[in-house]
Amino acid sequence: VLFHFHLTPTDDSAWSSLIPSKILGDQKDEVSWALLYRKIKNPGGFDLPGNFLKEVSLHDVWLDQSSVLWRAQQTNLEYLLMLDVDSLVWSFRKTASLPTPGKAYGGWENPISELRGHFVGHYLSASAQMWASTHNATIKEKMSTVVFSLSECQNKIGTGYLSAFPTELFDSFEALKPVWAPYYTIHKILAGLLDQYVLADNAQALKMATWMVEYFYNRVQKVITMYSVERHWYSLNEETGGMNDVLYRLYSITHDPKHLLLAHLFDKPCFLGFLALQADYLSHFHANTHIPIVIGSQMRYEVTGDPLYKLIGTFFMDIVNASHSYATGGTSAREFWWDPKRLADTLGSENEETCTTYNMLKVSRHLFRWTKEIAYADYYERALTNGVLSIQRGTEPGVMIYMLPLGLGVSKARSTHGWGTKFNSFWCCYGTGIESFSKLGDSIYFEEEGNVPGLYIIQYISSSFDWKSGHVVLNQKVDPIVSWDPYLRMTLTFSSKQEVGQLSSLNLRMPVWTYSNGAQASLNGQNLPLPPPGNFLSATERWSYNDKLTIQLPLSLRTEAIQDDRPEYASIQAILFGPYLLAGHTSGEWDIKTGTARSLSALISPIPPSFNAQLVTFTQESGNSTFVMSNSNQSITMEEFPVSGTDAALHATFRLILKDASLSNLSSLNNVIGKSVMLEPFDFPGMLVQQGKEDELVVSESPKEMGSSGFRLVPGLDKRNETVSLEAENRKGCFVSSGVNFEPGASLKLLCSTESLDAGFNRAASFMMEIGISEYHPISFVAKGARRNFLLAPLLSFRDEAYTVYFNIQD
Repeated sequence: VLFHFHLTPTDDSAWSSLIPSKILGDQKDEVSWALLYRKIKNPGGFDLPGNFLKEVSLHDVWLDQSSVLWRAQQTNLEYLLMLDVDSLVWSFRKTASLPTPGKAYGGWENPISELRGHFVGHYLSASAQMWASTHNATIKEKMSTVVFSLSECQNKIGTGYLSAFPTELFDSFEALKPVWAPYYTIHKILAGLLDQYVLADNAQALKMATWMVEYFYNRVQKVITMYSVERHWYSLNEETGGMNDVLYRLYSITHDPKHLLLAHLFDKPCFLGFLALQADYLSHFHANTHIPIVIGSQMRYEVTGDPLYKLIGTFFMDIVNASHSYATGGTSAREFWWDPKRLADTLGSENEETCTTYNMLKVSRHLFRWTKEIAYADYYERALTNGVLSIQRGTEPGVMIYMLPLGLGVSKARSTHGWGTKFNSFWCCYGTGIESFSKLGDSIYFEEEGNVPGLYIIQYISSSFDWKSGHVVLNQKVDPIVSWDPYLRMTLTFSSKQEVGQLSSLNLRMPVWTYSNGAQASLNGQNLPLPPPGNFLSATERWSYNDKLTIQLPLSLRTEAIQDDRPEYASIQAILFGPYLLAGHTSGEWDIKTGTARSLSALISPIPPSFNAQLVTFTQESGNSTFVMSNSNQSITMEEFPVSGTDAALHATFRLILKDASLSNLSSLNNVIGKSVMLEPFDFPGMLVQQGKEDELVVSESPKEMGSSGFRLVPGLDKRNETVSLEAENRKGCFVSSGVNFEPGASLKLLCSTESLDAGFNRAASFMMEIGISEYHPISFVAKGARRNFLLAPLLSFRDEAYTVYFNIQD
């Protein structure tokens, strides 16, 4: 392996000593001389691979506004527009001894953080991607101003160096003294500048990047000259980001051999070596330090054709997927890889650093472009759906997570980092997060060049694509996926300036999670033969504006065992519905007994669409505060009005079960006034609010008869038009009451009126009945737990609520 990498210094140094003296001072010729030696050592060279699928431009893809991905993109756009240019570049200006108007941001961008400036690099990439995805004029102006401001800093310094921290950090790095990953930040800045050039045609950004690389080429050369190449590689035992990746990308643009040589010098031999030997030694490596190194090695294969690096990328993906991945598609615990096939021990609140998912998607994307293997496209869908879309807090701009917890009763809000803040976090995962949500359209479509152009559609996401080589615009429309109608339905229509387009081929992914029974595809009403799951459905036509291709793929519930080969953990399994990982609304319940059930459908039932209209929240005013009726550990109490997306919001939501089943499809809450109802707590499906000891209200198993769980909804006793009262079905004149001037946590009781009702009693027994604070996700199920039922919903839908991803499923 060392021979292949040319890491043995003796041969290289001997060759270098033969450089003619007349060119000794010319660095460019010195590089050419070194590369000539490598050609002599490998006279056959490598053929550059030329049959890759072609990436499509983000400029040509538009997400449909009905798509979950479009909403995520818009949330991210709002955040990018919030960020202030002066605050972003504050530390760069400080380092360049320029005036520093405004105020520096906090978190990892604060002026004393050794990683300051990394987020600005991510911002350059994310804004370029967002501009390409949306053509938003304001983001174009803002990102151009950032590039211009950074250019002023670089010019002021005058050496090509550009960073938010001084060069002294690199002095420490090269002296092997403790310092926090300076090359990590340089990689982000270089990648951002390249993205500004490639996606936004900013020529100044490319000039800045090449000048930066010239500076660092000279620094690395000096280290190797003073010490050795081994000393340089030893210094790389620190997080250096994807320096090799960005340098190979730069080389593909400039074809400057110095850029290629410097890229080689950031290929980490201590890590890539064992991958080349196909050995799984990932345990105890910091995951996100090393995944970018693999991505760089994949770029090395693309620009040099060296097949070893194709092997490295393929083997790496294989071992991560087989031994180190969760059901989300994500990897790592507490930022590290641990023992292979021992993941049960790692479940907790610090799983899946979200940066690792961002980078693993890049690995799989390269592999799919090289091979067209559906397994890589399936992985991309899984990791994007569950690992990326899960990290935003709904539609709140600038609120994301660092880790994705996967343990029992965990919460995104209650990990070590919890939810970040808009202007005072700027973690590494904020940087990759803003990039992920700016390029959501980059892996839906891939082109295949040839006499008959081909297009691979690997993600079913409502979107449009201007397929220039096919001379058509494709419009992909995916119906919303719901639990009660288990099919993915997609329709492709076409628009073209020509009556008949270019002869071209469409290839649609048949994912591994579907099955043949019930699958259908048609072109203009004529059925198409379908291949088995795990293949592509292909159709070659001269596509025109009146063509319509439809596909219907069945979805089903399935379990997936955790990657742990110890028999005692065989029962720990995740539950998925198509590509969606389902999480349980439960903090402690994780046992599911299969008993005599022959299938998951006997244990897990879809929630009907009518149930959302039956969800209510009961509120009362007390003092200057609003309180809600709440399920508190199976006792009904009055609590302060909760924030949406929290456990407290779940506890304050109840489903009205009407005695008259014909009224189950409610068009208005007013329709239930005067009707008999039961109250089912949102997070305790199958249980009911009932009369307990001393007339306190409790939550317990459903009785066979209405009895103590039945209430009649009547107009509020306080005579206000907007209130209702709940009268016990089996005890006329007795009403649910909060008491007068209660405190949070006060228990609700059933109190009976006297002949003369006083104002205090009437007020305490009157509630506002409003639409429920919480609602069922369209993909929602009720699971039969060993002790009680619980709700299942996609992990991406959770915000602060407690959840469980892996369940103990056994007979």
